[in-house]
Amino acid sequence: MSRANFRQSDMERIFKAARQTGATVQIDLRTLIVTVLPAPEPSIREQLGLVPDGKENWDED
Repeated sequence: MSRANFRQSDMERIFKAARQTGATVQIDLRTLIVTVLPAPEPSIREQLGLVPDGKENWDED
């Protein structure tokens, strides 16, 4: 694929798809290689809201 064929609309399509999935895109314009790095999936604790807020402050009697 030549640089002329790698149009802006192609790049916009790649960016739009990556944005919808939360992925990161790296495009090498010299070699015309597109690398898509998937977003890390949140852990089950984060989904349930069980992530610790910080150090616990318990009254020690």
